[in-house]
Amino acid sequence: MAFAVTGEHFESRLIPESYIVLRHVARLPFGAVFIEPETAAATFTQDAPVAMVENDCVIATGSSSINAFDRLEVAEYSARAVVACRNIGAVVMIDDAQAAEIDRAFKPQ
Repeated sequence: MAFAVTGEHFESRLIPESYIVLRHVARLPFGAVFIEPETAAATFTQDAPVAMVENDCVIATGSSSINAFDRLEVAEYSARAVVACRNIGAVVMIDDAQAAEIDRAFKPQ
């Protein structure tokens, strides 16, 4: 929630697991889920299965309830790790070349 209420960008390229499970985390404006539900729903794709709704919540989708819950859990722990790491120093994310290597090896979907 810290990322949803501060406007701080959440990057899923923290570790391979978070990149594979979360892919791209979308952002939706506050109220979008209720005001324009069809537009909000269209935000979710295989490449963007999770969205942060500004000043509201995080929504995770998946092929099952367990899959969606797993994504939510990975998002939560990844966000906690980023916040904790910033107390020590700069967070080093997975770069484009490393992400491409992960894509080739694991073919995330």
